[in-house]
Amino acid sequence: MMDTFQKGVIALIRSALFQTKEPIPQDLDWESLSKLTREHQIHAFIYYGVFHSAAQPPEEIRAVLETNAFKSFSASHNQTYAIHEIFRVFDQHGIAYMPLKGTVLKPLYPKPELRAMSDADVLIKPEQYDEIRPLIQQLGFTEGVESDHEYIWEKPGFLSLELHKRLIPSNNRDYYAYYGDGWQLAKPCGGCRYALSDEDLFVYLMTHFAKHYRDGGIGIRHFVDLYVYLSAKKELDASYIEKELKKLGLERFYRNVKKTAAVWFDGAAEDAVTDFITARIFNSGSYGTAEAHVVSVAVKDAKSSSTQKGAYCKRVWRLVFPTYRHMTISFPVLKKHPGWLPLFWVYRWFRAIFFRHENIAKLQGEMKIATMNRVETYQQELNFVGLDFNFKE
Repeated sequence: MMDTFQKGVIALIRSALFQTKEPIPQDLDWESLSKLTREHQIHAFIYYGVFHSAAQPPEEIRAVLETNAFKSFSASHNQTYAIHEIFRVFDQHGIAYMPLKGTVLKPLYPKPELRAMSDADVLIKPEQYDEIRPLIQQLGFTEGVESDHEYIWEKPGFLSLELHKRLIPSNNRDYYAYYGDGWQLAKPCGGCRYALSDEDLFVYLMTHFAKHYRDGGIGIRHFVDLYVYLSAKKELDASYIEKELKKLGLERFYRNVKKTAAVWFDGAAEDAVTDFITARIFNSGSYGTAEAHVVSVAVKDAKSSSTQKGAYCKRVWRLVFPTYRHMTISFPVLKKHPGWLPLFWVYRWFRAIFFRHENIAKLQGEMKIATMNRVETYQQELNFVGLDFNFKE
């Protein structure tokens, strides 16, 4: 069963969403709530929840909640302005773009600031990136690290911008096989802007949620997103959604998530699965824990290997010989000179042995965390809620 703390947090979220006076447990641990609010970036939820529920946190906690909420409101305003400027420039210069996730979801909330964003996600066409780069620079952004599926830009005090090359990272092979880059699902909606259909957007939100859940955890904000979206879009084609989620291997997980949302927001009865998902979300922070991420990678290896010994060897091999894609993150010069990869492996070993002892200790720690027993338990936990890594070679 959900504990008093979980019930209190959910009651505050309901108060903020529905603008109603929900009953808050008298013995709510406000210190723990303050910590959880930071970890999950739900300052506005808790601030409005306290206001509408007429809850009485200790004065020092109230002051912290208000300060952080006002910072969140300011960030939300700055982000909205920056996003509008980016889209205006893209339209002016013929840059195809498709807003994703928080950028699309904000307007669906009763107050847009309820949906905090750590970054703005926008799908672009990589072949236009050379045109995009100077436009983003002119808006005051600084180019950051490029990853497998995105170009990252920063504007301190305003926005972290993630320009996606594809909807799903290619290392999530099962989900990537369904989506590819995602442009085949895009519908024009004026200017150079594109959007997913309402149904495809929900399928994507559900896939994104599942990806993070199985990769180490996902937080409260993203769980509430699913409920808010379903509440706002009353005419969704449910049969299409279930058919597409079944292709992705997410049909059972989707039903369990919907059931958990009904417990949180509609007063439905709890069961073992809803309690488990609730606990996982509460314990995850915004994007999961470091330990869970390590074990998740080991589970992926186990799913793509025929034996446990093979999975272990694969983990060791990847730590010693990272993939070309992984190495380009630390050594961008490899993008122009891929043949230098073996030289940079040697350089990386030399640097680790003589200058980065902490990295060796970190790798040793990861190997200790991802024991065979922990990997098996994690796999069982995923299966319990309807998830798996379909990574068989």
